[in-house]
Amino acid sequence: MNTIYIATSIGKDIRTRSFFRRDIENLLNHNESVTLDFSEVIFISRSVADELYNVLEDYPLVQLDNLERDVKMMYSVVERARKQPRHYDDNNIEIIKLHTLKEMDEFFSSF
Repeated sequence: MNTIYIATSIGKDIRTRSFFRRDIENLLNHNESVTLDFSEVIFISRSVADELYNVLEDYPLVQLDNLERDVKMMYSVVERARKQPRHYDDNNIEIIKLHTLKEMDEFFSSF
């Protein structure tokens, strides 16, 4: 099994989903078992964590390892949200259509 060190290959502070996906796609092969090692990665944004979740769905042979505390927390937030989507059973919210910025400004200024 190959190991990809994310801090070295992509960076230690990963904030942009599209760059992460592009970079990870260049490193992965659909038919290869790979471990993504997150040692020394100090931050991933929520959008990157969401994209990481997508990568794991698209590449079933990929595993995660050594997620630092904050990275692990962000990924687990996304993972929980994906596994238990929001349900709005009691949705009695009135929909208000605003067509211009002026209408929007007036609406939000009324509170």
